[in-house]
Amino acid sequence: MSEHSDHNGHGHGEGHGTGFYFKIYLTLLVLFLISVAGPEIGEATGIRAITLVTAFGIALWKARLVINEFMHLKAEKRIMKWLLTTSVILMALMVAGVSPDVLNHRGNNWENLAAQAAVERGLAEMAGEVHEEEGTEVVEAEPAGFTAAASYGTVCATCHGAAGDGSGVAGAALDPPPANFTDPVFWEGRDRDRIITVIRDGAAAVGGSALMAPWGALYDEEQLGLMADYVMSFNPNQ
Repeated sequence: MSEHSDHNGHGHGEGHGTGFYFKIYLTLLVLFLISVAGPEIGEATGIRAITLVTAFGIALWKARLVINEFMHLKAEKRIMKWLLTTSVILMALMVAGVSPDVLNHRGNNWENLAAQAAVERGLAEMAGEVHEEEGTEVVEAEPAGFTAAASYGTVCATCHGAAGDGSGVAGAALDPPPANFTDPVFWEGRDRDRIITVIRDGAAAVGGSALMAPWGALYDEEQLGLMADYVMSFNPNQ
């Protein structure tokens, strides 16, 4: 009877004393320090992947703490572990299935007008602050309220990097990685029309990765052409 009581007491967390919670506190404190140091090290070394590894690693470790120490899955029947695993897999499939549509701001039967309007306002505000100068002459080659440089910085640089070398923060987590526009090999067999198609319809339209989302909803044909010209300016062969 006493053995049964001890087992139940431990299984329901009654065996957690001061030492247990102090250990959890120290673990969380260490994880916090790592979360602060990780991005700093990544920024200092230029290895931005360190920031992503730090963030996801800490998230996984905290999830492990919750599962093992507070949800007591070790003491549950195996079916509970299968149910939890199945739920996580289904959630991941749902996110993977809907995120490309949501990121595009436009689906087959819906359109996120508020998001599109917000993007257009942001581009217009940045366009008012960005000017390209050549010597003392200000170049006014682009339509009012739009600059290819600002638009690239908004929708492209996150993955492809501000320098076009594929070193964007979000790009570090993508497989396949974003295109490196500064690599001469990338431009073999690629021309302006192809770049416009990819920007407008996404890379999948030319047999590329579906991770490169279409942005045609945000730009007219003239603006798409200017965006393509800006991307092509990274070509070292020019």
